[in-house]
Amino acid sequence: MNPDFLPSLQVALRALGEFAARHDVNDSTLTEIATELDRARAVVASARGNARANRCVRHPGGPVDPTAQNGCLLCGTAQRRPARPVPEGVRPIEVLRFLEEHGQDAATERYGAQAVTRALALGDRHPSTQRPGIPAQPHDGGEI
Repeated sequence: MNPDFLPSLQVALRALGEFAARHDVNDSTLTEIATELDRARAVVASARGNARANRCVRHPGGPVDPTAQNGCLLCGTAQRRPARPVPEGVRPIEVLRFLEEHGQDAATERYGAQAVTRALALGDRHPSTQRPGIPAQPHDGGEI
C-alpha cells in the first residue's frame, strides 16, 4: 500500500467513527454515512492502485501534493523552484567541453543544471540524428 494515502484514510475513518457517538439516526445521517463510506472506499482504491493518486500524466503513481495544480509532489516542487534558464548563445558543445575539462559541478555552477543535462543528452546522439536548431551532418555512405 502506498503510505501517502494513510492521512486521507485516517480522516475518512475518523469521520465514520464519529457517527457512532450520535444517537439520532435519520435519513440525512444515513446519507452522510454513505458519503463517508464512499470517500473511504475511494481512498482504499487509490492506495491499491486502482485509481490514480494525482492528476499528473508524467508521474501517475507519484506522491501526492494537495497544493500542486495537478496534485503531484514532483511537478509541484518543479513549479515552485524552476530550473535556471539555459544561457543565451551557449551551444551544447561548449558545455560538453567545459564539462570534460572542469567536471560536472563546475559546469553546473557556470551553465546551470538544465544546460548541462541538455548538453549531455544531445552529446550522446548520433551525428545524423535531427536536433532542434542544429542541421544534421551528412552521411559518409553511398546512395540507397
